[in-house]
Amino acid sequence: MRLFEIAAQYRALEALAESEDMAPEFIADTLDSLTGDFEVKAVAVAKFILGVEAESDAIKEAAAAMTLRAERLSKRAESIRAYLLLQFIAMNWKKINNPELVITRRDNPPAVQISNDLIVPGSYWVQPPAPPPRIDKRAVKEALTAGKDVPGCHLQSGERIEIRL
Repeated sequence: MRLFEIAAQYRALEALAESEDMAPEFIADTLDSLTGDFEVKAVAVAKFILGVEAESDAIKEAAAAMTLRAERLSKRAESIRAYLLLQFIAMNWKKINNPELVITRRDNPPAVQISNDLIVPGSYWVQPPAPPPRIDKRAVKEALTAGKDVPGCHLQSGERIEIRL
């Protein structure tokens, strides 16, 4: 039987116990049986949750490690590319035609170098747009907790399942 089915039977039995004359021993025994079944299933579901969360954490750690490795490899490739360019310049070579690949030394397009940004005229400056305004939920919470009225806002408490080992 599934967890939600046990919960539904438990609620139905409680409602039945309140509305009809049934033997109290029968109701108590059935409720105890359902409670035990529910507890066993709930513990199994909680263990499954912990396993899924652990797998999620492991994947996040592996992804972070792979990202770092990719960055290191990318920097290494850049360094080796710069080394190859330096050797091409030293040999005064422009191109190697090989059956497997072609290596060509090319000139980059002109790039702007700024030596002193303090003297660059204002017409060449760009002001990025400001971020859109957002509600400071921490300030709203502090105000509501202090008893102040904040139109359009209220405090709401929910529930959660906490699983500890």
